[in-house]
Amino acid sequence: MAGRRLKILLADDEPIVQRLYCQMLEGSGYDVTAALDGQEALDTVTSDTFDLTILDLNMPRLDGFEVMARMKEADTSVPLIVMTGHFPEEVVEDRLEELSVVEVLRKPVMITTLLNSVKRAI
Repeated sequence: MAGRRLKILLADDEPIVQRLYCQMLEGSGYDVTAALDGQEALDTVTSDTFDLTILDLNMPRLDGFEVMARMKEADTSVPLIVMTGHFPEEVVEDRLEELSVVEVLRKPVMITTLLNSVKRAI
């Protein structure tokens, strides 16, 4: 396993934000696969193996909560970092208790905050 780059799935529906996070993560040595909506994220995470999933909660087709619930149903156990700027903290905490969420980050997320969260999660 030496030399293998850790694989991260990054799901965010904002193309500019997604591109920026992907570049920063790849520049830090991670292999990043991007998804622009919840359905694409679910399809990707259930068809490949990832070391970590970074998931925006507010996305088209399937929101992040639905993606996580379906991941759990499919027994896809991968650590999750959740990002949100739209849901109140109480709502997020209540809904995430039963899911394998390592950390919840409030958007906008600074690059250093994201990188530190990834290091803690992996």
